[in-house]
Amino acid sequence: MNLTSFISTKTMAENNKIFVYDKLRVFFKHTDYYGAVHPYNFLEWTSYVREAFFSEMCGDFRKILESPIKMMTAKIELCTLGNSSFGDDIEGRFTTAQIKKVSFDVVVRFYNRQKNMVVCETRHTLVFIDSATQRFAAIPDNIKDAIVFYKDAELEAS
Repeated sequence: MNLTSFISTKTMAENNKIFVYDKLRVFFKHTDYYGAVHPYNFLEWTSYVREAFFSEMCGDFRKILESPIKMMTAKIELCTLGNSSFGDDIEGRFTTAQIKKVSFDVVVRFYNRQKNMVVCETRHTLVFIDSATQRFAAIPDNIKDAIVFYKDAELEAS
């Protein structure tokens, strides 16, 4: 994916927003022997971006976590598209896809500001479970009401 397609996705429609988490920086501990970011860091940073989104966009996230409806990652994928190294500033760009009754996909594209490119993309499926009945549960309204505005136009079109 090139930056041009990402920017056009960002401005395609009002209801296709992108949530940007810009508090990621590559430290020495994130790099391998050759100085490149180890891919597992993007998986950890994916959770930071997701939790920042829920905290900012879904009301009291702590209340959501304390409810009987639990959120669980059912599947996660990672695709590296470029390299990052010590000192690079990274933005996590959050969108959603495949919104269904009990699940949806979170897509995070990691944009390296020094290299001016997306260097990694993660995609994971979140599913909701009622801990009292041990059955699938509908996505809580406060989450569903937020994620519908962040549908990934590129993925929804395919």
